[in-house]
Amino acid sequence: MSLSQEILWVRLVSFTLKGLSQSFAVVLFCFLIGIAVGSAVGKRFCERSGDLLRISAIVLAAAAAVDISLILLVPALVHWKIGLAGVLALVVLTAGIKSVMFPIAHHLGSQQSGSRIGRSVSKVYFGNIVGSTLGPIVMGYVLLDNLTVDACLLLVGLATGALSLACALRGRAFPVALASLVVVTMAAGLAWYESSGMVRAIALATERAIDLNMAPGLKINHIVQNRQGIVHTEATTDGMPDATLGGNIYDGRIAVDMAQNSNWLDRALVLIATHPNPERVLVIGLSTGAWARILSSSPRVKAMTVVEINPGYLEIIRQYPQVAGVLSDPRIHIEIDDGRRWLRRHPTEQFDLIVQNTTYYWRAYSTNLLSRDYMAQISSHLRPGGIVALNSTGSSDVLRTAEQVFAHVERRRSFVYGSHNDFSRPIASADAALRDLRLDDAPVFDDAAFQAGGLAHEMLHEPFVAPDQRYLAMSERPDVITDQNLLVEHAHGRLRDNFPGVYRRLDEWRRGGTGY
Repeated sequence: MSLSQEILWVRLVSFTLKGLSQSFAVVLFCFLIGIAVGSAVGKRFCERSGDLLRISAIVLAAAAAVDISLILLVPALVHWKIGLAGVLALVVLTAGIKSVMFPIAHHLGSQQSGSRIGRSVSKVYFGNIVGSTLGPIVMGYVLLDNLTVDACLLLVGLATGALSLACALRGRAFPVALASLVVVTMAAGLAWYESSGMVRAIALATERAIDLNMAPGLKINHIVQNRQGIVHTEATTDGMPDATLGGNIYDGRIAVDMAQNSNWLDRALVLIATHPNPERVLVIGLSTGAWARILSSSPRVKAMTVVEINPGYLEIIRQYPQVAGVLSDPRIHIEIDDGRRWLRRHPTEQFDLIVQNTTYYWRAYSTNLLSRDYMAQISSHLRPGGIVALNSTGSSDVLRTAEQVFAHVERRRSFVYGSHNDFSRPIASADAALRDLRLDDAPVFDDAAFQAGGLAHEMLHEPFVAPDQRYLAMSERPDVITDQNLLVEHAHGRLRDNFPGVYRRLDEWRRGGTGY
């Protein structure tokens, strides 16, 4: 039960910290503190009490009561603006209460002396290993794919309460058994209560994503939870399209209106103006479908493969008519898979365009989709003249890495483009290619967009930034990302901005200076 709950804490803390790779380490740190404190308390019970079954029933009943109350405690702590600190304190508390049972279980389950002490202790450890393995597997692969975090925490409370009741009945501690029965009944009544109260509270209270300036009147419209993560959409009263957040970090707006261009979709359409015949397109990362939808507006695109790891986005897409067309377009084939694994399993697939509007470079696992190793992999899937488009989200490391893999590299806004052929200028038919773009039988660009100052005009005359300005307004200290160095997540990650002094000294130490 304890390690199942640790999985849930990792999810909640990661959601609060917007996917920082340090989230797991923070939870593990607090969890181990709880284990140490709880085990010390359990040792004292073993030394002073002879009725360990009764003590076990009381401890487990207390643990179950805390587990059940978490769905109320976490939103309250967030509301009181002590969200992360409060959540981490609860990690210590929940781990600590259950860990009181660790020495007690050894006391109850093993002989304290005699020739069979080794065998009896090994049985206790065997049970511990089985439970420690089974809990995270069931929670991570089964329960989280079918229930919300709230419901999973309630199930942990239900199971812990049931153990308390079993201990009380076995030890004939009938008053404790009655209390345990009350706790179990409370958990049973709430266990199937499908709620996203904790996720909703954290989403509303945490600082808004870096480039998402949400107006007053924030409202969460949809929340989808599964084992791949948590996706939700937010709306405001300012009339802007709904924003999508994956893991509580901005994914983009659900919009394909190029007159407003709130999604900066020109970063995708510039490919239509620079590639002469983009028949086959690969999109890695569907999100809520805006990028795939706008690329499908080109009649030159004959087939599009979209690889998305989280099927929850499909549920979101169905709620928004402006992007729902990606689910019914016969040219678009959606694969639910990890992008890198899909590429490895389909080595012969070749594409004219590979487009990847992935999440912020400093989030956990970003290296998998930004490293030199990965770029070399997608490079092998390009047709002659093919172009790769990657979202650097402002990281100069992504740009420097692309320059190590592709012979020709360009940049537009936050996007980095790479190819083995020169694509720096629009093709001769670029004007016609942009005018041919249509969604729902309406042109993507109106005539004004092709006039001086219009977006289409700009794309036709200045598709990319000048080479001598390529690194302007990007992060400092560009270096090459590899699968091994986790550069964007740690050395140059977001945590560095919060602790500049620590990282400056760490850099000095790495270079052989004074540092620490």
